[in-house]
Amino acid sequence: MRYLPICDRVRLSRRDVGGPPDAVCTVATEFDDCGQSAVNESAPDIFLSYSRGDEVQARKLIAFLQNEGFTVWWDGMLEAGTVFTRTTERALEQAGAVLVLWTATSVQSNWVRDEAQSGRDRGVLVPISLDGSLPPLGFRQFQSVDLSGWRGSSDAPEIRNVRAAVSRLVDRELSSPSAPASAKPPQLSDRAYRSEPKSKPTRFLAAGLAAILALTAGIFAVTRTANTSDVDSSSLAILPFENLSGDANKAYFSTGLSEELRQVLSQGGYLQVAARTSTEEAAQNTNAVEVAALLQVRYLLDGSVRQDGGKVRFSVQLIDGETGFDIWSEVYERPLDDIFAVQSDIAEQVARALKLQLGEDTALASREGGTDSPAALDAYLRGKALYDLSRDEATFRAAQRQFEAAVKADPDYGAAWAMLSRTQTLIASSYPSDVPLAQSYAVAVETARRAVETAPDLAAAQAALGFVLFNGRLDATSAREPMEQANRLGQNDADILQLYASYAARTGDFEAATKAIERAIRRDPLNAVALRTQADILATQGDFAKARSAAAEALRLNPDMRVVHRILGDMFYHEGQFAKARQEYEKEGSKLSRFTALAMTLPRLGDKEGGERNFRELQREYGLNGLYQQAQVFAQTGRTTEALDALEQAYTVNDSGLVLLRHDPMFKGLRKQPRFVALLRRMGFSTPDVTGQSRR
Repeated sequence: MRYLPICDRVRLSRRDVGGPPDAVCTVATEFDDCGQSAVNESAPDIFLSYSRGDEVQARKLIAFLQNEGFTVWWDGMLEAGTVFTRTTERALEQAGAVLVLWTATSVQSNWVRDEAQSGRDRGVLVPISLDGSLPPLGFRQFQSVDLSGWRGSSDAPEIRNVRAAVSRLVDRELSSPSAPASAKPPQLSDRAYRSEPKSKPTRFLAAGLAAILALTAGIFAVTRTANTSDVDSSSLAILPFENLSGDANKAYFSTGLSEELRQVLSQGGYLQVAARTSTEEAAQNTNAVEVAALLQVRYLLDGSVRQDGGKVRFSVQLIDGETGFDIWSEVYERPLDDIFAVQSDIAEQVARALKLQLGEDTALASREGGTDSPAALDAYLRGKALYDLSRDEATFRAAQRQFEAAVKADPDYGAAWAMLSRTQTLIASSYPSDVPLAQSYAVAVETARRAVETAPDLAAAQAALGFVLFNGRLDATSAREPMEQANRLGQNDADILQLYASYAARTGDFEAATKAIERAIRRDPLNAVALRTQADILATQGDFAKARSAAAEALRLNPDMRVVHRILGDMFYHEGQFAKARQEYEKEGSKLSRFTALAMTLPRLGDKEGGERNFRELQREYGLNGLYQQAQVFAQTGRTTEALDALEQAYTVNDSGLVLLRHDPMFKGLRKQPRFVALLRRMGFSTPDVTGQSRR
């Protein structure tokens, strides 16, 4: 590229770009003696930004674009550094598309970065990699078309993809196909969030998020009828937003905003939104088409967030999962303190779009159970990030403090009350405390009731109440209504569906359990925990073949997944294949499961001493927290009285293992015992007859 002094007269002809010598570019620059310019008043289709060392390749691209009928501005920077001429600024601001040629050289150029930023801010950026180089930080959330292998052919798939991207932006219908099936999709950029530790409805919706929602709703409505793919045309995955704040400690904010958006878009059921766990797993790929195929979705929503002082800037793009190209992209910047001031105006735009496309009864402008307090939202997102780490007691207690801060800042924040209750329940059931367990569960119940009171239509609130009543209070009857409500409200939430499936199976409704877990897996196909739950439900019903298949898939996704080897071992155990059961149990990562299983199995293989050794380890390591498992060992070693004593004591201390009691085959020999039947009734369980069917 030539760099020109301000007062030179320049006229670019097609000779400069390999075209006929008598043809003159539509956009030509004339500088008068004082630096003012005269320019063709029509805006160019394309502004091309590149570096001096890439001129040869740039000329080839310019020739192709002009031969396709596009007008190209390509002499856009001056040697003066950061000073742009008025003509350059005008062309940059008016161009329908800004093509940026990234190379190892151009990523170092301040000029190229400035022009790329202009295109990004206007939502018209088309990034291209000439040598396979990644864009610089700040631009990696936009897919770059890889032209490193292009040799000038106008029929090459990659150059046709460039043409397709530009034609969409300049709203031009061209005669030949814009994206042939053989076209190689662009790559998703390397994402900063991949180095972060993996983790896990709201009045709050920042103006930018509301605008994204409005645009998304409109685009889905327009494209729904045109899609002929087997994938649901209303299916979407929201990739974890990249943290561009320059501070790894702020990753919670970018991840949290993408999760908030996922919750909003999941409401109402008009979009099929992939769950977070599978989305994060699939996003390890850099190819947009591959990610969409893994998740079985038509569209991807990608983005980045930069939090700087009192301002938030986030960039988003909606990507067609079939081609890998952007459908639209936008950049939003809002002051944290003023972000809700513009919300009502944006909400009106959303409402108009939804009335036009989806009908007046669809309300998606806000998340159920959310907040309009920036401080409350920030505390909630911090708490959620800590909770999702699932690291240790200190981490969970830190999460609890953040949720407490969130509800203090906004006492009507239903989602925060729900997460506070879940955290209180988890801490009470997992870690010793000077506070009596019953008292800790009572606090968690009251917190969950507050969540339901403030947000009765929030699935997570109903689930939190059902969870603590069942797993904490051991009251299956009281848990039924909130669990059923959670299932009804959470049909698009894989976590809620999985929780309900476990409850339904443990209370004997295997039809509902099967339906819920299958729906959860469709929403979250790469979630090993969901597959483990499915394996457990199938094994409990005696369908060992399907259970083994689900367990194998769970281990394929996560070879270190706990409890799966216990499930596999249990099936061999009940088939009388004790040697194979032992092999599985010895692989089990959960010590609680391993000690219990080996204490039952080794005596059947003639190693009574080994069984006793594992039983002593179980008692020493877990004490009263392992009473349910001790009862299993007693039952399987012929000590019926000791087993019943341990079960009754487990109920006294609120041992959550008892939720498994109704269908646990380890207690098959005790099911006719009056003490066993009485305990089931005390917990609100129906009692199974000898065939395993429910008596109500």
